[in-house]
Amino acid sequence: MSSKRIALYILLLTTFVACSSAPITANRLSCDSIPEGAQRLIAAYPDHVVGYEDNMIIFSDGSRMIYDDGKKRTIDEMHLEQDVEEIFFQEYDKGVYPPPYGYDPGRYRCAAFYGKIYGNTREEVAQNLVYVNWCPKHGAQPVLFTKVAGAAEALQRVSDELDEYPELKEWVLNAQTFNWRTIQGMKRLSPHGYGIAIDLEAYRSHYWKWTYPRAEEHAVMKYHNTFNMKVVEIFERHGFIWGGRWYHFDTMHFEYRPEMNMPEYGIKATTPKVITAKKPDPKLERRFYYKVFKEHKHGNYEEQLRAEFYSRVFKTTYHE
Repeated sequence: MSSKRIALYILLLTTFVACSSAPITANRLSCDSIPEGAQRLIAAYPDHVVGYEDNMIIFSDGSRMIYDDGKKRTIDEMHLEQDVEEIFFQEYDKGVYPPPYGYDPGRYRCAAFYGKIYGNTREEVAQNLVYVNWCPKHGAQPVLFTKVAGAAEALQRVSDELDEYPELKEWVLNAQTFNWRTIQGMKRLSPHGYGIAIDLEAYRSHYWKWTYPRAEEHAVMKYHNTFNMKVVEIFERHGFIWGGRWYHFDTMHFEYRPEMNMPEYGIKATTPKVITAKKPDPKLERRFYYKVFKEHKHGNYEEQLRAEFYSRVFKTTYHE
């Protein structure tokens, strides 16, 4: 055996030992075969998720969380409880449109995981909320968003891009973000509670429970959407998913989920920094909801819009 071949064998053996002697981290992804979902989480939340070992997600503080608990849940059960692996129950595919029956990628959220990343209480989440200067060229008001995992920076990039299109003004003026509440009809915390979701132009949008107030989760429904797809395209370019890609459509809803929408985003999240802006005028927000309440009293929307109006002004529960 030649000396070069012996040297190669020694190098390969050394590499194998090095790879097998430490937890899987962001720098070790090429050494081991690990679940794609775990790889995505490490790439999307590098300041928080630092590794994977023995079916456990490893966080930067040293704590661990089971990735796949082995339970085979039904759709109904996943709305009550999810493990980390079930975050990726369905692939977020921008080519699937309109969404077929039961297609809700990103709608299944592991509360334990996102609570660990963004906070498990209103106070924990609030510590990381900053004002994003939302579409100032269009005359919109600043909005609250979490700075964790680069979320606020991503939203600011969306805002900067939207500001370059004058024709999109009517689709971005009225925006609502942080609201510590549960999802309508469920006990799970809304992504608005984590400060990672933004609703745009509620009165121009379609939400399945507004369109079909008596419908249950398993109902067969006709898809509705009139939202501007250029806005959707811009959000999706910066790590957001859109509720309009769900069978249970929520076309006003955009949610920062870089682990679900990674190819164009570059599978990484930047280190967050504080973004400063003037605080929004609460009178403007109240006037907007009064406008919604007064101008759109028709069909099945009346009762739901009344609930929407009071939910925003008086902070009660309403939808996703």
